[in-house]
Amino acid sequence: MLIRLMTVEDIPEVSLLHENLFSQAFNFIDYAVQQDFYYGIVIEVDCTIVGYLVGQIIFEMADLFYVAIDPRYRSLGYGKLLVERFILDAFENGGENMTLEVRRSNYVAIHLYEQCGFLSAGIRKNYYADSEDAVLMTRKIN
Repeated sequence: MLIRLMTVEDIPEVSLLHENLFSQAFNFIDYAVQQDFYYGIVIEVDCTIVGYLVGQIIFEMADLFYVAIDPRYRSLGYGKLLVERFILDAFENGGENMTLEVRRSNYVAIHLYEQCGFLSAGIRKNYYADSEDAVLMTRKIN
């Protein structure tokens, strides 16, 4: 198992995984070339990408946008490893606070984020295109 920065060569594999898991499209190029403030990592098992995380680290603030694991590799702790790596990298880059939004119905993800120290900070009504609410979660990094 290896966690590493996302590269341009990873985009086809990461995009396919994203399309299989999420209904909305996402452009990974800025995350793959590690543009200023953009952050993207992948987790590999036997040279195959089985998950990814994208977010931003902007000075003291970090935002987690997506964490995704191939369903065949879930419940093995890979999602938690990605989130923990993001927290560590944000801390090492001066991050103090981290936020994310998660579907109110996504109890598995909410539990993962709680295990990683996130707390519910409120509800964003009709946040998603299908009008589902999002739970806003935050945590201190330092």
